Amino acid sequence: MRGFGLLAISVLLLALVIMGATSEEVYSQNGRGRIVLSPTSGFSTVTVSGTGFYGGEVYIFWDDERIPTVPAPLYSQDTAQGSFTAIISVPTQTEPGEYTVAARDQEGITAHAVFTVIDMTGPEGPPGPEGPAGPAGIPGSRGPAGEPGPVGELGPPGETGPPGEPGPGAGISIVAIIIALIALGLQLFGRVKKWILG
Repeated sequence: MRGFGLLAISVLLLALVIMGATSEEVYSQNGRGRIVLSPTSGFSTVTVSGTGFYGGEVYIFWDDERIPTVPAPLYSQDTAQGSFTAIISVPTQTEPGEYTVAARDQEGITAHAVFTVIDMTGPEGPPGPEGPAGPAGIPGSRGPAGEPGPVGELGPPGETGPPGEPGPGAGISIVAIIIALIALGLQLFGRVKKWILG
């Protein structure tokens, strides 16, 4: 029994010596990757810092779509933390809102973070000053005269107006008639006289 206990202690000590000799080269691979975004909101570039990635090359995804990184290709550093640092750009034509940024290495270790794209559309500015008036245009030529329209229907006769004043010739005509009658009367009187005296 004593020999078995001694053997167990020897095995335990040997294991501790082996672990101590290789502790600088064996890293934890528990699959718990973690990333941090800086900044967490914006509209242009983002720094992605990760730890816990031990599976070689690391890929960055924007809403499940792989995007380029700087540097490229991207590898986690050969450290106990399995860390990396990369710069990405917000994809063009991205609408404001929240998006998922993910990092995944070749061994499947994955981590996620949320980035908020902000709205860079500012309020509408005041209207600018009115520009000068443009030059007057050249007047157009006059078109040809249109055809005369049809003659309208004859209207009803108007009311008879009052009689006008007699004209200057009316008085002379009456005087002439009177003189002619007097002359005619004198001639008849002379004839009658001759006939009577006979």
